[in-house]
Amino acid sequence: MKTIGATIKTIRKQKRLTQKEVYMGIVSRNFASRFENGHNSVESEKLFAILKRLEISPNEFQFIHYNNSEYWFNSILSQLDNDASKKKTDTLMKKHAEFRKNPSLDSQILAAIAYIKIYIIGNNPLKMNIDPAYPLKNHLTETKYWSVFELRAFVDGIFIFRKDPVGLFNCMTKVHEVYKKYKGFTEYSYIIEQSVASIILNYVQIELTNFNYNSSTFQKITDNSCYSTITDFTAKLTIDFARLIIFLYLGSDQKNDEANCYEFIRILKTLQHDDYIVFKEIYQYHLPLSQRYRMKQL
Repeated sequence: MKTIGATIKTIRKQKRLTQKEVYMGIVSRNFASRFENGHNSVESEKLFAILKRLEISPNEFQFIHYNNSEYWFNSILSQLDNDASKKKTDTLMKKHAEFRKNPSLDSQILAAIAYIKIYIIGNNPLKMNIDPAYPLKNHLTETKYWSVFELRAFVDGIFIFRKDPVGLFNCMTKVHEVYKKYKGFTEYSYIIEQSVASIILNYVQIELTNFNYNSSTFQKITDNSCYSTITDFTAKLTIDFARLIIFLYLGSDQKNDEANCYEFIRILKTLQHDDYIVFKEIYQYHLPLSQRYRMKQL
């Protein structure tokens, strides 16, 4: 397994920082070189100071150091994602109850995620009681530097900010920051891109159901130049679908906009794409709402 120093070196180079910028006043230049090459170790106080210079949290460092899959927090999140994809509501309810029994903050966060997953697959997340999800909301709000774990948790956790525009805006800013931070780590690229795309789609849904029909706001999110570098096919497909949902409400040609969205869903069905059912349900939910909105504009 790679040393802590080697991981620090990887992060430093990804951020294009010099050793002087990271270690000055903490350890000597010679010590820093030996540390990054695995020959020296540092005490916890100095490690925390180094992480602060790198602008990453201890949890985020663990995520990178243990290479995602070995990081226990992320491993459990993957299990919850898998249960949700297979619609194992009973399993999720058992895990929710199990985690809630443990008073630790980590367990309470995982319990909140399991609770949200239950609503995502069986109920309307826009109407759920957010009280059981408060530990996750607090974690996402208070964590200054997000890791990929926070990004993935926010994919569904975004719905607990549906009545908190300030919190939603701040979290969307963190989404942008974590994307820029991790896009250079090729081993995480598909996770990052798919998570960001799903967040954009869910953000659009929240804003539309909150009657926020500001087209410039949507354009800033869906057409962000930073996200133009996304290459993952599923992620690009999700962002395209988010734009189509916006056009259902705000497009210049209602008939054509509805036809484009329907054709998109039809093609997904023909391709037997994994997201067909989810996108179809989203389309069917928003179609009558968009029609009512357009009628009021006449």
